[in-house]
Amino acid sequence: MRSGSRTALTVIVDSYAWVEFLTAGPRGPKVRERLESPGELVTPDLVLAEVARVFAWQGMDRGRIAGHLRSIGALSAILPVNVDVALETAKSGEDLRQHGRDTSMGPPSFADAVILSFARCLGGKVLTADRHFAGLPETDWIGN
Repeated sequence: MRSGSRTALTVIVDSYAWVEFLTAGPRGPKVRERLESPGELVTPDLVLAEVARVFAWQGMDRGRIAGHLRSIGALSAILPVNVDVALETAKSGEDLRQHGRDTSMGPPSFADAVILSFARCLGGKVLTADRHFAGLPETDWIGN
């Protein structure tokens, strides 16, 4: 599903998008379409933990969760937080908090700040329907 093209967009796949795709949720077809588009697919390592937690809360067994996480690794590059992403996280977190205040929604998670930092550092877009990202220029929105 990935292309090695360096001129295509880098897509940072958020936990929300992976859960929709892997469980054939209502936004799963939109996610599949984006995953099949030219570009580099990136998943922050923190997203793996977040996806595992969501699936565990849903009662999914450990083996099936592990299979889903391996699928994520097969479909995208799993990148660790590096110094640039870590430094950007403080700014991204504050921007998301301000966006949340401006749109009257609750505060974003730490993971949201890290994910936005990946998008900013890599010059990419976050593939998501997480409302904390709605309307941000770094978002590839799959919501309604």
